[in-house]
Parts: sequence; C-alpha cells; structure tokens
Amino acid sequence: MKAFLRKFARALAGLPVIGRLVRIAVAVIRLPELRDRLELALAPHGVSTGNQVFDAEQLPNLLQALSDVNHRQLSEAHARDNLVQSVPVALRRLTRDIVELRAQNGGLQAQIQALGGGADHAQVQQLSESVAYLLGRVEFVRRELMFEMRYGASTPGQGVQPLTAKGEIVAQEKVAQARSAGARVNLGCGHVPLDGYLNVDRRALPGVDIVAEVDALPFDEGELAEICSAHLLEHFPLEQLRRELLPYWTRLLRAGGAFRAIVPDGAGMARAYASAEYSFENLRQITFGGQDYDGDFHYNMFSVDSLSQLLREAGFSKVDVIAENRENGGCKEFELVASL
Repeated sequence: MKAFLRKFARALAGLPVIGRLVRIAVAVIRLPELRDRLELALAPHGVSTGNQVFDAEQLPNLLQALSDVNHRQLSEAHARDNLVQSVPVALRRLTRDIVELRAQNGGLQAQIQALGGGADHAQVQQLSESVAYLLGRVEFVRRELMFEMRYGASTPGQGVQPLTAKGEIVAQEKVAQARSAGARVNLGCGHVPLDGYLNVDRRALPGVDIVAEVDALPFDEGELAEICSAHLLEHFPLEQLRRELLPYWTRLLRAGGAFRAIVPDGAGMARAYASAEYSFENLRQITFGGQDYDGDFHYNMFSVDSLSQLLREAGFSKVDVIAENRENGGCKEFELVASL
C-alpha cells in the first residue's frame, strides 16, 4: 500500500498548482515527530501507514476535491490573463466612441454658429466647449492606460519584448575621432551603413560601428551633431516614440543639432494603392513590415504632417521636407530634417 500511496502522491505532484502543496506536505509528513500524529488522525478513516489500511472508497472524493481546488486556481490565473487581453479591446472601443462624439460635437458647433448671438447661444457654446474638454480628458486617460499596460505595468516575461542588445563599441578609434568633431550617428543602419556616420545597429553586421539599442546609446546629453534614421521609426509604437525615444534622442543632440528621418510615406502608399499603382500585397508588406525576423515588424505609419507634428512636440523648432512620395524599391517614402 505504501507503494500505491507514493505513486498517488507523485501523480498529484505533477499538477501545476496543487503539485507544490503536495510536495511540501510529503516533506512535512516525513518528519518523525509528525508521523505518529498523522497515524492517529487517519486511523478512524481507514487509513494507516503502519497497518497499510486504505479506504479505496475515499479516493474518488479526494481526487475530486483536489481537482476542484486546482481548477479554481487555474481559473483565477486565466481570469487575470483575460483581463489583460480585454482591457485593450475596451480601450480601442472607447477610441471609436471618442471619434464619434467629437464628430457629433463638431456638428453641434456648426448649429451654434447658425443660431447667431444671444444668451442661449452663449450657454450652448459653453456646453459644447465643456463637452470638448471632457472628450480630451477621456482621450488623455485612454492613452495613459495604454502606455502603462504596454510599458509601465508590465514585468519581464509578460509578453513585452525588452530592448536587450548588449552594447559594444566596435570601431573604437572611429568613435573617438567622431566625438571630438561632433558625432553624427545613423540609427538602425542594418546592412546599409552610411559614410561619414557612426553606424549603429542591435546586430553586429558588417559596417556596424556600435552595437546598441536605440534607447541606450553610448553618448552623453548634448554630444551629437546629427541623428539619422532610415526606415526605423515605423518599427516603434507611437506612444513609445512620443514619450521615450524622441525625447531621449533630442537630449543627445547639441544646440543646433539635427534629426534626419526617412520613413514610408503612408499617404503616398495609400494613393498608389487607390490608383492601382501598387498591389494590395505590396501595401500590406510596407505597412506591417516583412516580418522575417525579430525587429522586422512595423507598428506605425506616417504622413509628412503627422511626423512633422510629432517632431515639433519633441522640441524641434524647424522641420524641413527634403522629399516626399519618393520611390524606393516598391516603397513610397519621404524624408524630413528637424533642427533644434
């Protein structure tokens, strides 16, 4: 019977939640000072470790009780997972509601203008402005929640992919010379390093001078003369760019420094697809990335106006458009240079 009990305990030990408790209980039972007490407690129920008496009729009830406890524990874990999945869905639904309410408020504004002056007009105008303010606050809270769920409220191993490349200065002499003259860096260079720049990538590819993540560069604030990025920004979510990356890169630039960006031209691609110049498959791949390796996924799309506004929010005083709707291997792109 002892062999049976051992086999039974091993089976329970394999359960995801109960197993740990079973292993602890077995360790406790093996203590000599508790063995006699356990013997006395189980004897009335037909279970005896000394006499090898076991009431088999109790086994189904015991198994059912353990199964119920294990199921409840797993259900609670699933409930937490479902909450994490359902909240973003609810927030996206809230976004659609905000857009609809703003449209309705815009129609109300037009009606107010048609009414003309008067006390009633002033009251309705004040009400409309209050509605617009409240919608703005709701949108602010929504963005804060989404950002915290993606970055602030997460812990390692919860699905967020951290930026974890081990930093290394490969071209020590080149970097030292560039520092003395005002370094110009090319972020996310990949297989296309640029002459005259310190080429940075998270992979040690040929031509890479610095292996680093774009949010952990080996430079001090105000040290760089220029930051260049070609087809990099679309690989990051909008809020990460707005709150983390662009402010960080701005701090690295010295007074009068420049930020150069080349990104897919979302508006140009949409026009090309609408006019049948580009196929749907081409539009899909440019929009969402080739997805061939980690880092080859797109999270964002830009127009000249949207990226210009984003750069101004980051503190750049001047944004010049170098090119737009430019053809580049089946991709429409535009290029901007923003100056501090």
